Amino acid sequence: MSEMEHRAGSPSAAEQHEIGELIVRGLPATRAATISVLMETARVWTAGREETIYRQGEPVPLTLIVHGYGAFRRTTEDGHDLMLGVGEPGDLFGFSSMASVQSSVELVALTDCLVAQWPGAEIRKLAVDDPGLALRAAASMAESLHAVIERVEGFLHQDARRRVVRILARHRHLFFGESAVLTRAHLPSLVGTSREMTGRVLRQLEREGTITRVGRAELRLLRPDRLGADAA
Repeated sequence: MSEMEHRAGSPSAAEQHEIGELIVRGLPATRAATISVLMETARVWTAGREETIYRQGEPVPLTLIVHGYGAFRRTTEDGHDLMLGVGEPGDLFGFSSMASVQSSVELVALTDCLVAQWPGAEIRKLAVDDPGLALRAAASMAESLHAVIERVEGFLHQDARRRVVRILARHRHLFFGESAVLTRAHLPSLVGTSREMTGRVLRQLEREGTITRVGRAELRLLRPDRLGADAA
């Protein structure tokens, strides 16, 4: 029995309804019959904070975050940990599971997460008879490729300050929200720089009055206009 089969259960009626609404939003061109199958066959479970939802190097299931936030992390061959992005409520990802490939990242819960998952083989069967699902899968993988290229270009052509500011601007609601999901500790792996370099940029932004550090881990945004201008 696989880990996913062991840890997951069938959704309740309320969960089915909520999952169905999120699937319709994420897969607007998908046939109603396909959506019904996805609602009925979802493996639903709750991942606690810092619990692994799926692991790097293992087959990736199609995954829907129903509630909570997750971090996409990758450990490089030389042992560096990178955070490649954040999954939010309603995000649907893992269409590469249709090709039975191993995941290049792990997904770890940043908060308690309710997730729904489907094995790639099941999604592949559905996509054969549903062009809307197949086209969305192709679009999702193209978007992922574009995001990778954008990140590589950022490493090559942007200085540390620009990269830090862009990450803060992109995830503004997660860093500066009333209940922060991301903290200063997440910045180095998200930006791809050392703690020392990231700290240097934060101190510079603090001297300029754009942000201020709060407590041991959080940040407060003082001048949203400056953050937006620097990220442009």
